[in-house]
Amino acid sequence: MTGGAVDARDARMVVEWITGRHESFRQAVFCAPDAPTARAAAALGRDDVLFVPADARVDTVAHVVRYSGAFDEVGDTLHVAGQTVELQHYAAAAYVELIGPTAVRFLDADGWSAFLDDAELARDAGVFTAPLIDGRLRLADAAVLDAPFAEAVPVSLHVHGDGRVTAGAQGGAVGPVGTALTTPVPRWTAVAGITVPERVADDLAARPWLGRYRHAAEVVAALGLEPGAGSIDGFGWSVLDTAGMTQPHPDDPFLVTTPAGLLLVDVRTRRRQRVPAATATVVAAVQTSPDAARAAERVAHELGVSAAAALRLCAEATDLLGVRTGVPVVDAVVGGGA
Repeated sequence: MTGGAVDARDARMVVEWITGRHESFRQAVFCAPDAPTARAAAALGRDDVLFVPADARVDTVAHVVRYSGAFDEVGDTLHVAGQTVELQHYAAAAYVELIGPTAVRFLDADGWSAFLDDAELARDAGVFTAPLIDGRLRLADAAVLDAPFAEAVPVSLHVHGDGRVTAGAQGGAVGPVGTALTTPVPRWTAVAGITVPERVADDLAARPWLGRYRHAAEVVAALGLEPGAGSIDGFGWSVLDTAGMTQPHPDDPFLVTTPAGLLLVDVRTRRRQRVPAATATVVAAVQTSPDAARAAERVAHELGVSAAAALRLCAEATDLLGVRTGVPVVDAVVGGGA
């Protein structure tokens, strides 16, 4: 469903703004209808984006994207860049009729709980649900999941009609626009407004694999995997029987069983390639080991090769396949607000 000619550049910016995965601009500020725009307009730079109502008068060096409609409540529609984007609640997204591009937000504790339940289902049984694999849906602020406790300046601010400024539409309050654009905060602040902030932090800390889950869902969607037609390493199926001491980086390549064979899928480069079982063993060992030496020990044990051969195989996986040694599994509960 469109509302005029589609501006490809602005349409891309809208998607990046919704998901929090900014590639074509640095920071974004969305000014809701009736929200003040002057401070945001003055604070943003040439590499930034300012979303304002179609009739707003602004003087800024930032790229301006104008919209009509609203984007705060379930069912709101935003007419922007020649497209109409609808806003839906995460818990209801799989049950409503979709008529076009739809942004999905957690919005509240129920939406957050539904998301965590879906993530646990994928982790345990390899079943991925519609909100993350339906190409018409975009999960808002999804990029936060990759490194939620890393501190950085907010990639997106939301100026509400009453003048409040939050780190994204469902984030915690971050103060005046000018200060917020330059003050680092934990990245999970972007979802701190959906329920009690301490609960969000605790849930994220207890599930350090949520970023990996998000990218695994991208793989399922890209490959068009139907339920039962394939499996992703780490989600209901594992290449190695022995547990590793680390977990893969969120966006490291994925090992996937498909009707066409075993694939290695890289979400960063979009490259897919068939790999033999021995190579899959090496990849899995590297991804779930803290360093090359430990990975080689596991490879030598699994494949029955010498230590020197195992080290060489691990080096080849790193150099040729883009695989990295893992990151520590953090399971301590981290509390505290944004």
